Amino acid sequence: MRTWRFSRLLLVLVLVMLVGVSLTLLTTAYMGAENALQQEAERAFARDQRMLDSIVDSHFRNIRQYSEEVSQSAPLQRALTLDDSRLLEEAMQGLMRDSYSRYIDAMVIEHEDEFDAVRNVSLLNLELPLEALSQQAPWLGHWVTVNADTGSDAESRHYSLLRLTLPVVEPTLGEVVGRLHTFVMLNDNFWILNELQSLFGARVIALKHEGTTLDALQRGESPLPELEELKAADEVRITSAGILREHVLKVGRSDDYRVYTMLPSDSYDALRDAYITNLGYATLMVVALGVIMMVVINRLTASALGNLTRYAEQVPEGGTPKPFTGGRFEEFTRVGRAFEQMLYRIHERDRYLEEIIDHSPDLIFLKDLDHHYCLVNQQYAKVLNTTPQQLVGRPMWEVLDNEGMEHVLTMDDQVLRSGEPVKYRQVLKTRSGERSFLFSKFPITDDHGKPYLIGGIATDITDTEQTVEELGLAKEVLAETRDAAIVLDEHQQVLISNSAFVEMSGFPREQAGSAMRLFLMMKPDLIDLLDQGRRLEKECAFERRDGQMCKVHMTAHGVSRDGRTRYVILFRELT
Repeated sequence: MRTWRFSRLLLVLVLVMLVGVSLTLLTTAYMGAENALQQEAERAFARDQRMLDSIVDSHFRNIRQYSEEVSQSAPLQRALTLDDSRLLEEAMQGLMRDSYSRYIDAMVIEHEDEFDAVRNVSLLNLELPLEALSQQAPWLGHWVTVNADTGSDAESRHYSLLRLTLPVVEPTLGEVVGRLHTFVMLNDNFWILNELQSLFGARVIALKHEGTTLDALQRGESPLPELEELKAADEVRITSAGILREHVLKVGRSDDYRVYTMLPSDSYDALRDAYITNLGYATLMVVALGVIMMVVINRLTASALGNLTRYAEQVPEGGTPKPFTGGRFEEFTRVGRAFEQMLYRIHERDRYLEEIIDHSPDLIFLKDLDHHYCLVNQQYAKVLNTTPQQLVGRPMWEVLDNEGMEHVLTMDDQVLRSGEPVKYRQVLKTRSGERSFLFSKFPITDDHGKPYLIGGIATDITDTEQTVEELGLAKEVLAETRDAAIVLDEHQQVLISNSAFVEMSGFPREQAGSAMRLFLMMKPDLIDLLDQGRRLEKECAFERRDGQMCKVHMTAHGVSRDGRTRYVILFRELT
């Protein structure tokens, strides 16, 4: 697992925090400024839409006024009233010569299902079915949209025109003698887009009807296709290329025409440049603050952390730990004090354990799985006529004799296989000769339950075995003697009785206490005399179980050992 230095990790966290705060502040400011620009662009869009409506309304109102003047002109009315084609031709020759007629592309005079058209220069090389367009959806006094498609299917082009139909009325009788159709073509209509482009200050402007581009103007190399990015619900969009807008152009009862414009986004560019500049400054500031913070953190924490680390690394193997004095901050000092207290507790426990192990009369040892000694106490080393320092690290076959080695290895394997303690007896050769030991071996496991050491405790049972043997012999002698013998404790409870006593008293061995209670009732001062350290020998009577009295020679004395008193009484029957 990879480790980190505390100061370095803290520096990374501070840098991340500073970067996060800087980006949050800059992003918030940027988004606020961008939102303000968006709102300003939308207000400018609404203002320009009103100006567009006003300009278009003004122009087409003037065209309507001119058309009304034409429809009310005396020569035209007279020509239509008299149905004189020569007079009509003379009247029509002056229609497109007025200065304001340059905004009109064509005029058509309808009279008794006959149509006479006057075209402006914009339609001289363009064959449009003006007669058919004049017959479409006649809305008198209103501007309406009329469409025409020319050319073959492969090279077909869509044309959209605005038409105003006015009646020609004979003034005397008030009779309609004809109709005047005024056409304004929106395809390649320079005066509309040019005036709007100048008004809006647009780089690109396009007029569309039902997805078809009727006319477009652009300055420089501004790409027109980017206008397609606007959607119906997104009338204004600020992009890196410019501000895209979508206006609606409508005259009277005409269709809705879309005027797409792309304005220069100088404010957006300035905002972006300012944001990039501020971001660069913020980055430099974060780096500078990070370096300063690193120096400060190193100065503030390096000494305290270094002292704490050195204190932990210089823990002595033995002896009392030194007090921790390297703290500069309260938190580090508390950690150092806690570590110091922990070392003291560990030292105390190690000292207790070491004293217990070294002063234990038993033999204590630890071996690894390769049978090398890891720990031995003084008694174990003394038995083998060596020191603990000389035994640690050595394999057991260099220390023990070869006679019992096979048995020792067998017991070690059994401990490792079963994971349970085992006990066995083994004789070791010591300086005082051969001694018998009772070994108890057990596994020492890790956190996963896997043995990694073998522990052992051996007790010298030589004297115990000898005592047991002597006691056995004493019991045999006591059992074979002809004198009745019994041993009482300080409470006059029977500890030992032999067969002769059972035979003499008539009581079974388990009821020997009842026989002695009967005897002591007849000799109530016997115990007091024995407690005084006197040895008594006298003849007296002894009551059997059947009630008969027998004459015996009694010998009694008290034995005190280890603060306890025992009463030994012998009876010899005289009859």
